[in-house]
Amino acid sequence: MKMIKRNLIASFLFVTACSSNQQKSIVDTQVVIKEADKVEIQTVKTQSSLFFVQEKEFEKRELEKSPVITKLLADADKSVRQGALNVAAATLERAVRIAPREAEVFNRLAGVRYKQKKWELAENLAKKSALLAEGNNALKKKNWLLIASICKQKGDHQGAKYAAAKAKQYR
Repeated sequence: MKMIKRNLIASFLFVTACSSNQQKSIVDTQVVIKEADKVEIQTVKTQSSLFFVQEKEFEKRELEKSPVITKLLADADKSVRQGALNVAAATLERAVRIAPREAEVFNRLAGVRYKQKKWELAENLAKKSALLAEGNNALKKKNWLLIASICKQKGDHQGAKYAAAKAKQYR
C-alpha cells in the first residue's frame, strides 16, 4: 500500500515537473503523506523535469490526539468508572464522529459495548479498531483479546481460538 502511495506521489511530482518550467538547479522538496496516526515526510530532489526520491529518508512520528478527543476519552472513562455505560457510549460515539479514524476510540467504545453485553456491536467495533491500529501492535493485541472474549460469551469457541491465536501474533 505504501509503495503504491509513493509511486503515485512520484508520478504526480514527475507530471507536475514536466508541465512546468523549472530551473536546472537541485532543490529539496518535502512531501507529506498523512495516514491514520502517522505522518511521513519524504524528501524529494528535483532537477530540471526529473524527480529523484531519496531512499529511506522518511521521518515517522505519531500525531498527537487532539485535546477534544483526549477530553472525551477521559470523560468516557469517568462515566465507565461510575457505571454510566450509556453516557460513556454516547461520549465515545461523539469522539468517533470527530475522529473517525482513531483506533483507540473504537477500542474504548467496543469495551463499553462489551460491558453492555452488546456482543455483535462490540465485536464489529473491535475489528474496526484492529484495522485502524496500523503499526500499533499493543492495541491490535488488545482488540483481538477482546474479540476472543466476545466469541466466548457468544459460544463461538472456534472464533475465540482464532482470535486468541491472532492476539498472540502481536507483542
